[in-house]
Amino acid sequence: MAISEPGQLPAEPNRIPCTVTFGRSSFLGRSLVAALVSSGHWTVRVADPYPSPGPAHQPGSPGPFHLPVDFSDRSQVIPALAGSVVVFHIDPTTTTSSSSIFSTTTPNFSELHALAIGATKTLISAAIECGVRRVVYTGSAAFAFDGCRDVVLGDESVPYPDKYEDILDELRAQVEMMVLDANGRGGMATCALRPSYPFGPGDPNLVPFFVACATSFWNKFIVGDGKNMYDFTYVENVAHANICAEKALRSDPASVAGKSFFVTNDEPVELWEFISSIQEGLGYQRATINISANLVFLVVLLARKFSEKVFLHRISNPIPGPATVHALSCTRTFSCSRAKSILGYSPVLSMEEGIMRTLESFSELAKDSGSSRLRDFTAPSKADQLLGGGVAADILLWRDEKKTFTYLALLFLLFYWFLLSGRTFISSFARILLLVSVTLFVHGILPSSMFGLTIEKVPSSCFEVSEQTLQNLFSFVASIWNKGFHVMKLLARGDDWEVLFKSIASICILKLLFRFSLATLIGVGLTCMFIIFIVYEQCEEEVNSLIATGSVRIEALKKKIVSKLSSFLTKYIPQS
Repeated sequence: MAISEPGQLPAEPNRIPCTVTFGRSSFLGRSLVAALVSSGHWTVRVADPYPSPGPAHQPGSPGPFHLPVDFSDRSQVIPALAGSVVVFHIDPTTTTSSSSIFSTTTPNFSELHALAIGATKTLISAAIECGVRRVVYTGSAAFAFDGCRDVVLGDESVPYPDKYEDILDELRAQVEMMVLDANGRGGMATCALRPSYPFGPGDPNLVPFFVACATSFWNKFIVGDGKNMYDFTYVENVAHANICAEKALRSDPASVAGKSFFVTNDEPVELWEFISSIQEGLGYQRATINISANLVFLVVLLARKFSEKVFLHRISNPIPGPATVHALSCTRTFSCSRAKSILGYSPVLSMEEGIMRTLESFSELAKDSGSSRLRDFTAPSKADQLLGGGVAADILLWRDEKKTFTYLALLFLLFYWFLLSGRTFISSFARILLLVSVTLFVHGILPSSMFGLTIEKVPSSCFEVSEQTLQNLFSFVASIWNKGFHVMKLLARGDDWEVLFKSIASICILKLLFRFSLATLIGVGLTCMFIIFIVYEQCEEEVNSLIATGSVRIEALKKKIVSKLSSFLTKYIPQS
């Protein structure tokens, strides 16, 4: 058995010669090549712009034959298809991590356009000339819809949208239309697969995106209500669907040729539950706080415009686009009934098994160490310790969203009532007392039951203050007074310069703060109180690192200044 020329497939009995495009650079292609080789029924050639990572294929060996191909050069594509009966065309826009809405990088659209449209045109022309009998194209389920609407069990009867939110989806739609339009030309039969959000080992999109979210400031937030459903497809099931499509295209071309088929795991899941299972499996904390999708959309738009104004559009982790925000909050489920009934497709691996295999393959992205799979999040954070735990920590760290919003609304209502309404403090307090008094009196005269409803009376214990509470309050006031008196004694001695410097700095800060109105100070304080602690909890490592770096630099600056002072002044400066 010999290869007569570069790219010429060896004639192997009982095996179907085929070519897989982008079977090296796309993780869908790599999975398909592995499935074809392991079946033992195919002679596989991989046509890809990237060369094989290993040694060249030897005739008679079970491995695929890799052939580097520049798809813009027709003279290279024709030898890559010569002798093939079947071509499995993997969508070229899925070969990089920049080609998905679930991505942290910005795609090079011009390159992807040339690779998708140009490569497919050349491939179809060369396939007809080489006598290829069947072409199975693997694209995406996303391009069948505009990206803004919910999709519930969408099927192949839905037409292509007039306008796309994601330009890459439009590219993929054009490629699918080109492949299906080529059906029947030169005796060639074609069909298209639409896998819904493939994932698995080697995935350049979903898993890295979820990990990037878990390590960002937004890792605690859920966009929308978190109940939106999605269809994900394990990569080996996509490979299995390709083999089923080719078999059906060969045995029953009238039912398959010129048609498209959605491919899923047939197990719709809640998107945020799927994301959490990936993140927790790699040792990260799941998101817990729901935030309005419209609010996130507005923030993203403003942030992107701001980054463009200050020339931050080239940062390594750019801001996600509107398509990503919609994708995280919309429902996207698809029906694979046509694939099951016509292609004979059914998933070979369940979602649970697919997630487990995916997590095992991404051990390098696990938090802290490659062997780490789970992390104990029950230990209190430093922010929790600063707040003393309990109710205050739950409210300021947004652990109970309803309680947090209730207290936030109440505090700002009191802020408005006492400081922004224009009334004096005494008149505002008097009105509140009047309202409380009337409410308590009316509540007191109501019967214990009315219209079948039980009215609970307010127990007198609610208005009582325990002696222990009063003791704690007076002890706290006395402690502050004693500390202040102690500082005054140290200043009066005249031998502690560090206390003097700290006192001067504190007085200067107070003087600066009291240049603003009391309403402004309290308003800013309330806002910061509900932001600073949760930001610190989410970015604890970064904040501690910045503080440590700042302390080192301040200490170095201090030593540099001291070294230039005279010995008379040096003795008054406290040594660290």
